[in-house]
Amino acid sequence: MAARLSEDYHVICPDSIGCGLSDWTHDKKQDPGLTAYAAMARDLVRQLGLTSVRWIGASKGGGLGIVLGAIMTECPITHLVLDDVGPGFPDWLRQAAMKNIANPPHFESFPEFEAYLRDMLSRGGLVLDDKRWRHLAETWCRQGDDGKFTFQNDPALANQFSLHGQDFDLWHHYDQITAPTLLIRAKKSIVPDHEVEMMRNRGPKCTVHNREGGHVNLLHKKDLQDVIIGF
Repeated sequence: MAARLSEDYHVICPDSIGCGLSDWTHDKKQDPGLTAYAAMARDLVRQLGLTSVRWIGASKGGGLGIVLGAIMTECPITHLVLDDVGPGFPDWLRQAAMKNIANPPHFESFPEFEAYLRDMLSRGGLVLDDKRWRHLAETWCRQGDDGKFTFQNDPALANQFSLHGQDFDLWHHYDQITAPTLLIRAKKSIVPDHEVEMMRNRGPKCTVHNREGGHVNLLHKKDLQDVIIGF
């Protein structure tokens, strides 16, 4: 997706704090919340001298897009794409995510980590070829000082789910968005039917595109990319 968009756009793909190769949290209580994420995002676009952006956000990145779509008047989001995320978040999923991030599994070898990742995401509806599975495992994995392999995430990110309840009820922000908004909804979605209807009728009155698979998606299929580019 990023490679295709870079033919026509200046594409920015930052790793969020605590993820990928970014620093881990400094303030373990405040840094994992969308308030801190929004401040960092606004500082980034200020440093880059941007006057408007088009935002594609999956999961937490979508939640951040909802917040910024309402408040970032100095650099407005002109088009907002939300990949399987809405203003709400099911409590059962919130509890499960908190547990998994705070206490991630550790494995003796990289192949064991890759096998676990493939099984977990396959059950969630993600379909990839072997090359993409390997690439995903390599980028999502880190080896700790004890030699074991685990996820490349700061466990403190789990504090978002316990300390930042406001991050999971973003209707106040959603209702303020005026930019055209596209919700891409998974077949195995975390966005319930009633919330989709509310999103169609409130705030930016989003349009909806249904896709195959589950919550986690890499936006790697051409037909889905075509929908986003067309939007």
